[in-house]
Amino acid sequence: MRPVDHESLVIILSLGGSPLERTALGALRDVAVSWVRVEREGETACLAARVMHSDPPDEFRDRVRRWGAARGWAITVASSGRHG
Repeated sequence: MRPVDHESLVIILSLGGSPLERTALGALRDVAVSWVRVEREGETACLAARVMHSDPPDEFRDRVRRWGAARGWAITVASSGRHG
């Protein structure tokens, strides 16, 4: 993994797309997860995680949204700025 420069909060909503597990963000390259929480009700799931990444915030947001869309998930990313 490259040096981690940025920190973001990622929220993923699944209404029956691909299964949403707490390990889902492990599929993203160059991302370190500091905490994650998943809530479920029926086939609906919501994952919230704080992640560290080297991409500039706008590039990270675009990359994560494309990754999630391919799995049928809606994703919101809030950048909390530079890490450290």
